[in-house]
Amino acid sequence: MNEERDILKSAEYRSAFLKNLQGRKLTESEQRAMTSATSSVGAVIPTITQDLVMEKLEECAPLLNEIELMRVNGNVTFAVEADKTDANIHEEGATITEDGDVLVPVSLTTYEITKYITISKTVAKMSVDAFEKWLVNMLAKRIARKITKLIINGTGSDQPKGVDKANTWGETNSVTVAKASSLTETDVTNLISLLPGAYDANAKWLMSKKTLLGDFRPLQNKSKNDIFVKENGKYYVEGYEVMLDDSVTLHEAYLGDFKMYAGNLADDVTVDTDKKLSSNSYEYLGCANFDGKPAIGEAFVKLVKGTV
Repeated sequence: MNEERDILKSAEYRSAFLKNLQGRKLTESEQRAMTSATSSVGAVIPTITQDLVMEKLEECAPLLNEIELMRVNGNVTFAVEADKTDANIHEEGATITEDGDVLVPVSLTTYEITKYITISKTVAKMSVDAFEKWLVNMLAKRIARKITKLIINGTGSDQPKGVDKANTWGETNSVTVAKASSLTETDVTNLISLLPGAYDANAKWLMSKKTLLGDFRPLQNKSKNDIFVKENGKYYVEGYEVMLDDSVTLHEAYLGDFKMYAGNLADDVTVDTDKKLSSNSYEYLGCANFDGKPAIGEAFVKLVKGTV
């Protein structure tokens, strides 16, 4: 295993892997790097390239940095603390009783998130560095976009379960704005009041930029409130930081502790390639394995836009 990891980190393996994807001839040292460890190594992205892929994934899917994300191969079950009670003062000689804190088990499987792209044979003319940059950008951006959409809107049926399915939305966990009505300051404060205090400290908004600027921004009235604030490049609504993503339905928003969303990015991203003779091009298939679900539904509340 140590030998395999060393090979994956080597400059020869990186060059061999990328040139092989380009359909270019390998040098003798590059050929040795591709074959000197286990037979599976030739299909594994080099360590340096994998790090670039992960950086790009986190850059293009900032929600990955907000949720409770693990990187464990295969299926995984881990526990999330549901209730947060304070410590107690102990009287000497008194029996210490267990608090009511509950650990909620969250079981995650894996779903393949794939992106298929083709490029003409001229890809072979790129330098290794230029090809690596192109490959990372093309695959990581698109895989990140899909994972983000699933974290938000995943149905939970044969795919990850999104925040939108954290609860059955009703009067206890959501505020509905009628179809013909506009958002009001009262709607915002009512929604905030529905979020249990245990999740308040880490709570953030999630909405589209159009919703933020079209629905929330007009509520700002310097003579009466500071409901909307932009500071150091970040937006805040009633003091809670706003995360922006256009995958959230227009005129709707979520407020919650996103650390109560459990995700697992199993295995490293992989890339397979083949030559497509009919178009004299190369085809690439990038694949990531991801699953996620809200661990505790009460950690989220939702602003809903009515349909009537």
